[in-house]
Order: sequence, then structure tokens, then C-alpha cells
Amino acid sequence: MADKTFESINHNYEPVNKYIDDQARLKKSVSSWRYAKSTALVLVAAGILAVLLAWAYYLYKKPHRLVSLSEIEDRILSNEERIINNERKIPKDNEVNTSTAENILKSEINKKDQKILNLQEKLKNIDNQDTEMIEELKKNLEDLRNEKKKLQERLYEKRQVKTNVIHFQQIKTKLNNADVTVTTRLYYDDPTNLSPNKSDGSDPIECYVTFNRDDLQKIELGTKNEPPRVSKYHMETLGVSFNDFVNLKKSKCQFN
Repeated sequence: MADKTFESINHNYEPVNKYIDDQARLKKSVSSWRYAKSTALVLVAAGILAVLLAWAYYLYKKPHRLVSLSEIEDRILSNEERIINNERKIPKDNEVNTSTAENILKSEINKKDQKILNLQEKLKNIDNQDTEMIEELKKNLEDLRNEKKKLQERLYEKRQVKTNVIHFQQIKTKLNNADVTVTTRLYYDDPTNLSPNKSDGSDPIECYVTFNRDDLQKIELGTKNEPPRVSKYHMETLGVSFNDFVNLKKSKCQFN
């Protein structure tokens, strides 16, 4: 019997195993990347959602805050209006002392004087053909004079003393762009008299002008029939003429 020879073949599967291992690692890596990507997308979505929720909450609260500010503003305006109305009101006799009431009445009289002066200026400049407007202005002027007279009557009722007093009426204006104050000085030797008066029979109404600067002293414009006493220094400093002071006196001094 012949001897049999057995041959054995050794197969090397190492490259195959390496390939399988590489594929497994690749799949694991892809799976990890996908997981990380999904996680990142979830976090980004959560962040966007949080921002949107915060914005929605802000919009929800904003109208209430605006309404609150509006209410505060209304209250401030209401208080300001109340203060203004109180300042305009002439107090009754029992609301303030005599001195305060007199000062308020004087202030109201000065306001009436200013309105009367403004109406007189309008009457001077209005077209003579506009008769309807002229009549209306005259009526308003008469009403203002009556209102002023009533205020004066109340003022004189306040004064219990019998000594002479001086009433000042001021109008702020301009003289060649310079701010000036024209003051009418009214003498009352008898305070119970509704019209200015002097016991010696001289003119009880005088006028002067003051300047809002230290280098110019006041100028006496005199009574209605007296010429202004103006210095050359005043005219040169202000760049005006003597006639400018005459016109200022005619237009702003309250002789009537």
C-alpha cells in the first residue's frame, strides 16, 4: 500500500479581519457624528425656542408698561392743569390775607391793562372798511374796561388805610431790540377814589422806563403832557433817537 501524502493549505484572513474591523470603526464613527449632530441641532432649536419665548413674554408685558406710563402722564397733566387753574383763580376774601389778595388783584389788573393795550393797537391798525370787526373789538375793549373797573373796586375795598398810595402798572416791550419795561405810576392821595388823584391838583399819572442792564438807569418819561427826560448817553448806547422815546411813551404808558 503506497504512502499517502496530505497537503495542508494555510489561509491568511488577517487582511479580511482588518477590513471588517475598519468598517466597524467607520460605522461607529458615523453613528457618533450623527448623534452629535442631532444633539447640536436639538440644542440650537432649544435656544431659538427660548429666545422666541423671551421675546413673546416681552411683547406681552410691554403694553401693560406703556399703559402704566400713560396713566402716570395723565396724572401729571391733570395736576399741572389743577395748579394752573389755581394760579388763575382770584381767591375769595376768606381764603387769603389782605396783602396777598391785593397783590393778586393788582396782577389781574395789570393783565387787563395789557389786553386793553393790545386791543387798542389792533383798532389802530385795522382796516376802516371792516366795520364788523371794529365793532367787535370795541365791544371787547369795553368789556375789558368793565372787568378792570370791577377788579379795581375790589382792590379799593381791601384798602382800609386813608393814606396816599401809588399803583404801578408794567408792560414789557422792546426799544430797538433792547428789552425794556415801561411802568406807569398812578398816585392816589385818596385810596377810596377809583381814579388816580392828587390833592394839589397836579397830574396823578407818570411814566418811566427801565432797562435790563446795569449801565443804564431808568428814564422818567413824565406825565402825559411832559416831554421825556432822555440823556444823550442813553440814545447813543441804545442807538435810538429822542422821538423813539416819545413814541414809546405814547404807545406804552397807560395814561387812559
